[in-house]
Amino acid sequence: MKEKYQDLKYIGISALIGIFTGIVISAFRILIEKGITLSTSTYQYVIQHASWLLVVIPALIIIGTIVGLLVKSYPSISGSGIPQVEAQLAGNYEMNWWSVLWRKFIAGVLTDGTGVFMGREGPSIQLGSAVGQGIAQGFHQHGTNRRLLIASGAAAGLSATFSAPLAGTLLVMEGIYHGFQPRVWMTALTGALTANFISFNVFGLKVILPITYQYVFQPLDYWKLIPLGLIVGGLGYLYNQMLLKVPLWFAKIKIIPWYLLGIIPMLLMIPVGGLFAETIGGGSELIMLIAQHQVAVTMLFFYLALRVILGLMAYGTGIPGGFFMPVLTVGALIGMIYGVEITQFGLLSSNYTLNLLVFGMAGFFTAVSKAPLTSIILITELVGSTHNFMALTIVVLVAYLVADALGGLPIYQALAARITKIKKYQNSNQPTDEIELAVYPFSKVANELVKKINWPEDTILISINRGNQVIIPNGKTRIKVGDTLTVLVHSDNYGYSYQSLQNLTIKYDD
Repeated sequence: MKEKYQDLKYIGISALIGIFTGIVISAFRILIEKGITLSTSTYQYVIQHASWLLVVIPALIIIGTIVGLLVKSYPSISGSGIPQVEAQLAGNYEMNWWSVLWRKFIAGVLTDGTGVFMGREGPSIQLGSAVGQGIAQGFHQHGTNRRLLIASGAAAGLSATFSAPLAGTLLVMEGIYHGFQPRVWMTALTGALTANFISFNVFGLKVILPITYQYVFQPLDYWKLIPLGLIVGGLGYLYNQMLLKVPLWFAKIKIIPWYLLGIIPMLLMIPVGGLFAETIGGGSELIMLIAQHQVAVTMLFFYLALRVILGLMAYGTGIPGGFFMPVLTVGALIGMIYGVEITQFGLLSSNYTLNLLVFGMAGFFTAVSKAPLTSIILITELVGSTHNFMALTIVVLVAYLVADALGGLPIYQALAARITKIKKYQNSNQPTDEIELAVYPFSKVANELVKKINWPEDTILISINRGNQVIIPNGKTRIKVGDTLTVLVHSDNYGYSYQSLQNLTIKYDD
């Protein structure tokens, strides 16, 4: 009974987190949208009145400098923000919630408002996690419970910015928390739903990408989805690798201070925004353009090259901004190109090109993120349609298998590993914490006796949740698939212990 009251307590706190996150992210969205509108009209005016370059160039340099100084003063706000959140939840990274909140908000508005090829989604997740951390601090929550509320804020951030509560919850479970424990998903879903409620009241009941594709992909045509899955899977793997390498390339530039590199993509927005205004920003406008108008395939290839090159460049400079929507935009362009080509060969009716655009988004995002369930639900919520759920899932599955076979890593996990070093502390006298881990069919500990498992040093298995049962284990207790293990660890050893225990529960026994 006490456990149920605890769940209700954290659901209530998560609802509060969702409300505040919804307010913060709604303001974030509004300011960015107004900034992009102003930037677009300014760039188009400059193309016709070149003398205004004397005003616009210094203005962008000033904006880039302000953003750079904010990043320099607190580097944790650089880039997407999701890797930082994942590292924090893993116990390997720490951030000051207030420093993140105000700096990321201002820097994100200034950066994305210039129209650079970055999205607001990653920053929204980090802003939400900062709200969760701040409220956790206010309620004097520590350890596991604190991480629970940070995760709830992260889910609320994605939900509010995308109007996608289920995707927000799944991202936390699949892409950040790497587990499906009941209390985690309940609190994450609560935060996501309440944040979405606030967002709905500000922006209305509308989906982010209202793509109308009423034709249901026929089962006899499913084989035509396999080449698309192979293409987006392979290209998604390459994009994943570039996301990891491009920041390292920019780090070698010494002529310009590292924190001012963001000025480069901002200045490039002047000609791009003036000549191809439809391409700037995260990419939702471009997706809707190619979905609603017939665009020549040569132009689609041009858009694709432009979005890939300038998108990777913007991310590589480290300015605050995410690649969620930019990745979806690249996937949409690949899907549309495939659709146009396959219809020109007479293999498919042109009625289904929009289907392939949507499937391309889901498959490409899967290959980049290695989060297939999140991809499926995210795209479904973004377009507001479940008519082609089966066909979409086929593309996602093929894309995932291709990226996995090529050795692709979950992008946020790989980026998180880059910014942290797992530290091991011996003989700690600090307070203890708990780690909960699910047991899968492929886990090393599955069907093993507790006494035969090589448990990490300074950890104690204190309970096993099996359905509605709570088992106090001994050496002869056999761990079964579906169990949730609760392990006691030292608080200051959390990151090392978490990684070591994951090697037992989520990796194959080689």
